This record gives sequence, C-alpha cells and structure tokens, in this order.
Amino acid sequence: MAIVRTVNRGENRYYYLVHTYRWDGAVQRRERYLGTVLPDDIERQRASLERDVWQVTWLRAFRSIHDAYQSHLRTLPGAALEKEREQFVIEFTYDTNRIEGSTLTFQETADLLEHGISPRSKPMRDIREAELHASLMRGLLAHPEPFDLPRLLAWHKAVFRETKPQFAGRIRDFEVRIQRSRHVPTPPLEVRPMLIELLRWVQRRSKGLNPVERAAEFHFRFESIHPFGDGNGRIGRLAMNMILYGTGYPMLNIQYGKRSGYYHALERSSVTSDPLPFMLWFFRRYRRDGRQWLRFASTK
Repeated sequence: MAIVRTVNRGENRYYYLVHTYRWDGAVQRRERYLGTVLPDDIERQRASLERDVWQVTWLRAFRSIHDAYQSHLRTLPGAALEKEREQFVIEFTYDTNRIEGSTLTFQETADLLEHGISPRSKPMRDIREAELHASLMRGLLAHPEPFDLPRLLAWHKAVFRETKPQFAGRIRDFEVRIQRSRHVPTPPLEVRPMLIELLRWVQRRSKGLNPVERAAEFHFRFESIHPFGDGNGRIGRLAMNMILYGTGYPMLNIQYGKRSGYYHALERSSVTSDPLPFMLWFFRRYRRDGRQWLRFASTK
C-alpha cells in the first residue's frame, strides 16, 4: 500500500506518496509529489498511484499473455484447436468437481468424457455431474455468450438438474454456512439483489478493468454471496473462465492438488470483505500459468 512520506527542508514541509513493491525479484519504488499540504483526496491519490504500479506490472504481464496466447491460436489448425479446448474441458471438469468432493480420478474423468466409459463403483452423482458440466462447457466454448441472471441460472440447472433438483437453477432462500470457513454468506433476502448488482457490475466494468481483474474480483464476490444452495464453486469458476474466454484471454484451471492456496486466499478476502488478497493470489497464479504462452511466443 502507498504511504505518505514527509520531507522537511528548512521551514518547509513537502508530502510525497510512496509505493514500494517487489517485482521479478527486485524491490522497486514509485512516488508522487502531493504538495506542501496534504490533499483532501488522499485516498483517491493512493488508489491512483497503486493503479499506476499495476499498469506496469500485473496488467502489462496480462496483456503480454493475451497477445502470446492469441498468436498461438492463430498458428493452430481447426482440429488442433478443438483438441486443445477439449483437453482443457477434461482437466477443468476433473479439478472443479474434485475440489467439491467428486470421487472420480483424472483418468476416470478422461475415460468418461472422451470414450463414454463410466467408472465402476463410483457414485452416479459424480459421473453425471462430470458429464453435464463438460457438456455445458463445450457448448459455451463453441458459442460464447455474455452471462446475465437467466443464463447463470440456466447453467446451474444444466449441471445439477439430475443430482440436485431441489437446488438446480434456483437462487437460495435459506441460510447457508461454508464448511471450515469463518465467512457467513449473504442473508437470503439480500442474495438476489446482490447477485443482480454483481452481474451489472461485470457489464459496467467490461471496459474499465482488465479481464483478469474482472474475472478475479467477480469470482471472489460471487463466492462471497454464495447464491445457490449448492454448486457455487463450480458455477463461479465456470463464469470466471467465461469472462476470460470471452475477451480472448486464456482460461485458468484451479487444480485440486493446489487448492490450499485458493481456499486460503478466498478465506482471507471473505473475512475482511476485501477482494485484494484473493485477487493477488489469482494474479500470481494466472501469471505463473500464463508463462507457457510467453515461452511459446518467444520461440516464434
């Protein structure tokens, strides 16, 4: 966070806003002169300076990932592109369901989605949720669409209509608690208006925020509201990726084996009602995963 630094020269006092940060292993610093009197809009100035830092760090990195990814896509013939997308569908379906308690292994998920081979002795609920999730995602990748409340409800119903019919496609009207979390989700009467406002926010900020920022903050706010009786994580992660995909950015798969950082970041943001801890975790993860596209671009 940017801090105010005071410099005394003789009888004069000067104020500077200073932001020290680490980027690529080096400590860097950016400052802004405020004048001889602290301005009334100090918080706006602080946010502006921090935004300037993000522009030359995170947001520049994300734009480079976007450009490299688009360059990669232009080199792919149609069949190869389809294969790459299908591989992501399989990996994402496995991880997003496994995070929520599915018992299917990765190989079982791949055999199911690629060859229609149902694993033996595994709950039918896990099998059908994997199949329906993959079917929904394939459709959205083939025909991207901006989402609103009716579409979000339709996605939820498409995935859970067979396994959770009492919740499928319905906004919750009862209290819920998140297991192993201190965060208390939005009260039932506030769920619908807050979800509607979140979806309006996505549209309003479609030009003001980088898509990676938008996807990260949306996911945190969606999980904080917890609008469904069940299946919030899966729909939230799907919507997060539709924001990225719809703007030409590579999607992000939050892997089951690395879920502890994801849980911890969500919890930190939730208990403080501050999206920043989760967003920074998301940024680091997105940049790390995005290096595969930068390496690809560097070989061209």
